[in-house]
Amino acid sequence: MDFTQINLIPATLNDCPVIQNLARFYAYDISEYYGDQPGWEMEDDGLYGAGIDYKRYFETKDSFPFIIRYKDKLAGFAIIDKKGSDTTIDFNMAQFFILRTYKGRGMGRYVARWCFDKFPGIWEVMVMPGNEGAYRFWRKVIKEYCGSNFTECTRYVAQFNNEPRNFFQFSSL
Repeated sequence: MDFTQINLIPATLNDCPVIQNLARFYAYDISEYYGDQPGWEMEDDGLYGAGIDYKRYFETKDSFPFIIRYKDKLAGFAIIDKKGSDTTIDFNMAQFFILRTYKGRGMGRYVARWCFDKFPGIWEVMVMPGNEGAYRFWRKVIKEYCGSNFTECTRYVAQFNNEPRNFFQFSSL
């Protein structure tokens, strides 16, 4: 993969439908782990739902959505916000998706590191329990990024109906 051909383009409200459509592929990928859970199943029209309304990320100054392109083709999206699990968190990886075409080729690692460098501060990445692919990815990327200087735990989160989430916290300063 030619990393010089990866572009992270700040997304505008006009890009919201693109991210919402890409989120259907995200839901498809997640269905491997959560396909029988409410909100993650295939809908009766034969399409996977997007799980959430991504427009909310365009309606606040504390969210930073990006479209990812490789050689000018859609490759995924990343959304960073300032909604951590506590007030010590500067940035949260709210959403992150790389199309399957580009997985396993270093694109996700490259984009994640770019995000960490672009937004210096105390970071948090949350992973839903059971999503083993995401857990392994984030653990490896964060460990490569900051060595052993990160914390990892599982906590129940009020904003997610007191359901558990796995957390990685680290500094990109």
